[in-house]
Amino acid sequence: MGIKDLLRFMKPFIEPVHIKKYAGKRVGIDAYSWLHKGAYSCSMEICLDSNSEKKLRYIAYFMHRVNLLRHHKITPVVVFDGANIPCKAATENERYRRRKENQELAIAKLKEGHVQGATELFQRAVSITPAMASQLIQILKSENVEFVVAPYEADAQLAYLATLEAEKGGVVSVITEDSDLIAYGCPTVTFKMDRYGNGEELVLSKVFDSVSSKPSFRNFDKELFTGMCVLAGCDFLPSVPGIGIVKAHSLVSKYRNLDRVLSVLKIEKGSQMPEDYTKSFKEALAVFQHARIYDAEIRELKHIKPLTEQLLQYLDEGLDFLGPKIPPSVAVAIAEGKLDPTTMEAFDCNNIEPAKFQNSVETTDNSRQASCFMVFSSHKTREKRKTGTMSMKQVVVSTESKYFKDAGLEKLAFPVKTRPKNENMVLEETPLKVPNNNPFKKRKFDEMTELVSSKGEDEKLEMSCVFPDDSQLTFPDNSSLSDTGKLEISNQIDSIAEQISMVSEVECCETLCVNMGSQESVSSKPNRVYSERKRGHNVKLKSSNCNRKERTYYGRTKA
Repeated sequence: MGIKDLLRFMKPFIEPVHIKKYAGKRVGIDAYSWLHKGAYSCSMEICLDSNSEKKLRYIAYFMHRVNLLRHHKITPVVVFDGANIPCKAATENERYRRRKENQELAIAKLKEGHVQGATELFQRAVSITPAMASQLIQILKSENVEFVVAPYEADAQLAYLATLEAEKGGVVSVITEDSDLIAYGCPTVTFKMDRYGNGEELVLSKVFDSVSSKPSFRNFDKELFTGMCVLAGCDFLPSVPGIGIVKAHSLVSKYRNLDRVLSVLKIEKGSQMPEDYTKSFKEALAVFQHARIYDAEIRELKHIKPLTEQLLQYLDEGLDFLGPKIPPSVAVAIAEGKLDPTTMEAFDCNNIEPAKFQNSVETTDNSRQASCFMVFSSHKTREKRKTGTMSMKQVVVSTESKYFKDAGLEKLAFPVKTRPKNENMVLEETPLKVPNNNPFKKRKFDEMTELVSSKGEDEKLEMSCVFPDDSQLTFPDNSSLSDTGKLEISNQIDSIAEQISMVSEVECCETLCVNMGSQESVSSKPNRVYSERKRGHNVKLKSSNCNRKERTYYGRTKA
């Protein structure tokens, strides 16, 4: 993918950058580069065509980065690949063969029970299809994110957008993982952007203007630079044996003319150089300079740069290597994501619903939450019981902190999630490991099982107890009790509800237990530190209605 070893060769000209540099501007996105990275986390589900919601993780990966750009006031312009051009057929066939081979090996590993080995092979076998791109397009439409599907190469479309003014839909930089953007002459390219917006930037003008940096490109122009990339080997033409990026740079620097370089290669390499290499070289060079792209202003295809008369005379067999011409109406349908660019068939736009995707993201987010414990309010319980119904207010307190390195980015991991109004999430700066030993759970079950529900003609009394491990104890509502029994149960409910409220308060905010060492044994005793203003409540706990002594050790009640 891209020019072999080009990024390593250009390392002296690459500088670290953060995408906030482009705040208020438009930036192009190579969609398939992010889709490939996102698909690694769900490669097995994609290759096996699973129905699991995990299969859509690549969309969550992509949308996180889109929202990261929007957070920094950047307008993302997402560009998708279209159909393959004929001169890239050999490369695509070889990639397909390798993917198929890796998938067969992965399935064999999976049958042997070697899941880790199978996962690595599935990651090599995963392929991004137009159908997967269409699923993402439906989400982009629902989020009002600008996008376009290129007729052929997305790199060519992005390079074209980089030459336009912002008023005409242009972009100031392109984010990608593909070094082909440099060969296309894209002015500014950002590589290896992480989830926090850090990346590596290459500005092409600095490459040509640099005086002291090595390698030197002082005597290069864009055509010579692109010719060097083609000589080193690209997706459209493999290199001559023994010619890499260093040797290609040396030859172009020495002769400063591509025709002379080809003549020298023919003499030096002899039979190692294919007979039709010169013709293939000219075609590959023409792809980088004159590729077909979609012009949104005229709503049809055109070339990045106009074809010269000299090139047209040389390529008398036509321009089929650039891809066949596409009628304007079809080009528009492809650009808008309505047609599959490879089969020319209409997409099923209902193959994924934005609401379904949001539910999938919320499910993933909920699975990351740590264990929670419940806090019950005795005051509201007594109010509810006056009307014949007993309910308990639940407040979820998370014991795991969710934060990002940059302030304000917390909402970007799952931007579509909305929290229910009846829940208050408390995010702590430092995660607190609270043992699963709530004193309410430790309370003897026989005290709770004595509580029953009474049902009259006009009112109903019901109590449901929920524990931290999601277990639930519900008392039947069809018991027949005398008036004396009902009064006794009511007193017990008052007593226990009040204890629950006090224990929860102490556990949440009144008691701070500090253990400076690690708890290596159960018998280790932590130091107890009590707040002065809350000491009165601790005395209440010691003289509870159960007539037993209670002490709180990290939220546990010890008789």
